[in-house]
Amino acid sequence: MKKSMVGFNFLSRFAALILTTGLAVSFVSPTAHAYYATLDNGEVLGEGQFQAMFSPQLIFNNYDGANFTGRLDMGIMEGVSARGILGFGQIDFQIGGLVKWIPFPDTESQPAIGGEAGLLVARIGSFNQYSVRLHPLISKRIETEIGDVIPYGSLPMGVTIQTGFRDETFIPVQLVAGAELRPLEMKNLSFFGEVGVNVTRSFGYVSAAIAYRFEEASVSR
Repeated sequence: MKKSMVGFNFLSRFAALILTTGLAVSFVSPTAHAYYATLDNGEVLGEGQFQAMFSPQLIFNNYDGANFTGRLDMGIMEGVSARGILGFGQIDFQIGGLVKWIPFPDTESQPAIGGEAGLLVARIGSFNQYSVRLHPLISKRIETEIGDVIPYGSLPMGVTIQTGFRDETFIPVQLVAGAELRPLEMKNLSFFGEVGVNVTRSFGYVSAAIAYRFEEASVSR
């Protein structure tokens, strides 16, 4: 009962935050070409564990299109993991890497709190973008009859240097809400859904993903 009440309180506050902030940023500055997505939460892989993910992404806000991205996560040490990213689509090409650190893990009395940071490089039409990224994270695992549900939120931001057709440097910011489902009957599979809202110099999007977790030993065999 105590665990379910913590989960309920977290969800209600999380929903209120997303709704309030989403309304506040509905009238913002023009968008820029971009492709960022979080698709992550405060759960961290253990050392020797991996997760492969495939994700389609639909972009809107004056820049309609779709991207398809692969991600590979690897546990490094307690509370720390690394992620490689490779994608194609409306964004001609994107590649990058992020490191996630969760100093405050999910417990009965608190949600997981931490973030991830890294670099992304993309080719978009006639120009290139080089982005330093920071994605703060908060999430809470909730046990349900169909499996664990892990709602999460983030305020992704960064510094993007654009070269080519039009040289400029700008700071894109978004508000992101999503959830991961880990079904009881599918031990190694997860499903993600995520929505991003443009705050400034960015874009809105909807992403989904399917992820598969595996151990280093299984790769060796």
